[in-house]
Amino acid sequence: LFSTVTILGSLHKYKNNLCFHFTDIDNSGYVSDYELQDLFKEASLPLPGYKVREIVEKIIAVTDSNKDGRINFEEFVSIIQELKSKDVSKSFRKSINKKQGITAIGGTSAISSEGTQHSYSEEEKVAFVNWINKALQDDPDCKHRLPMNPSDASLFKSLADGILLCKMINFSQPDTIDERAINKKKLTPFTISENLNLALNSASAIGCTVVNIGSQDLQEGKPHLVLGLLWQIIKVGLFADIEISRNEALIALLNEGEELDQLMKLSPEELLLRWVNYHLANAGWQKISNFSQDVKDSRAYYHLLNQIAPKGDELPIEIDFSGFH
Repeated sequence: LFSTVTILGSLHKYKNNLCFHFTDIDNSGYVSDYELQDLFKEASLPLPGYKVREIVEKIIAVTDSNKDGRINFEEFVSIIQELKSKDVSKSFRKSINKKQGITAIGGTSAISSEGTQHSYSEEEKVAFVNWINKALQDDPDCKHRLPMNPSDASLFKSLADGILLCKMINFSQPDTIDERAINKKKLTPFTISENLNLALNSASAIGCTVVNIGSQDLQEGKPHLVLGLLWQIIKVGLFADIEISRNEALIALLNEGEELDQLMKLSPEELLLRWVNYHLANAGWQKISNFSQDVKDSRAYYHLLNQIAPKGDELPIEIDFSGFH
């Protein structure tokens, strides 16, 4: 029995090794975080984009010890083993249509394999719609598309001409796109394609990963690709001020005995985590190590908001967590 289990384990590892090296085109021994989705597909473990993003966050927080955003073979195997143990590959498609807040869609092209299924989080879509509505509400060039309804699929239609995408890129990283280069009136299929390619190239220039995303995908409003790109654009804007050179107040996050040079080496994600834990410590609450599993019950959010909210005359809201596990 032992030898059989050992052989089967070796075969699985060999298969995963082949998949890893198939994706590791430059033979560097690593794959980048944005290649994970293709890697999971090769390993017969297809996952939706939002799930892959959760895994990447976990890798950076826990597994990726040097925080370089690259995954080696051992890290990949440990992820696969964890996912397999939870039987994700078999249960995900069966439960996805029943899972609250998750929308499943079939293959969106004529060559999609039968049974191919993508999915996205409704909460994620609603959050993005509300963000865009607020960010671009005063832009006259966006009046024909805004406000969007967060309850329907208008987001995917509204981005189809590329104008909102270009505007969002400039909102996150000002002056990335020359406004004169955006086609805004009397749009044709050609000028729409120009807008979308301009958005994709500009998104790449500010650090977004646009591999396997084409202008046609955006024009067709493929939800998993649209949301994946949008999150990257929004994230660039959100993290823009999380660096010491632009926000000297972050120096207060220095730990005892820590040099400023060490703090300046931290990524925006690590600085944000340090900032959250700074306020949680002042609240007498436990630290978090990631922005996924550790904040799912919202208790950390409550204590964080209680710390940073202006202290007014109104009575504070008290929440009893004594029976919460």
